[in-house]
Amino acid sequence: MYLLDATDVSLRLASPWSEQRLARSAILAGGRDTGQIVTGEVLEAALQWKGCFLLFVTDAIPFEDSLRIYLFDAGWRLLDCARLGAMYSTGHFADLVLAPPDSLRFSFIGGIAWELQLLENDALALPFCDPKGVARPFGLRRRFRLRGRPLPQA
Repeated sequence: MYLLDATDVSLRLASPWSEQRLARSAILAGGRDTGQIVTGEVLEAALQWKGCFLLFVTDAIPFEDSLRIYLFDAGWRLLDCARLGAMYSTGHFADLVLAPPDSLRFSFIGGIAWELQLLENDALALPFCDPKGVARPFGLRRRFRLRGRPLPQA
């Protein structure tokens, strides 16, 4: 598992944010279009793990920013995705720490330390069992797990 830089993976704005629609961006790999378009505007981090690509993308909307997590295979086919956020809340993606071989930690909203564990194969998952603030498309299979732990009060 390792971080990629902007020459490896980047985003190009395909359609800007408007009152009716969130921004959408094309994914570029090595400067070439992958053919994939994702919701979001700012690429916060990109990682490669066992031939897969993990992208963290924010919307860049003041006072209501969401974090979108996308996992693609080596051919840029979407394997799994999730969104962290809530109405009238905003977050700041920070404190990314890799925990090889298959996990990482970061913070985003409300002082919560998030942990993401990548899975080599599809795992059975019950719908609506993710932590509060996490939204995913309906499905019974996942390729990564998210856990949120509130930080201890000072």
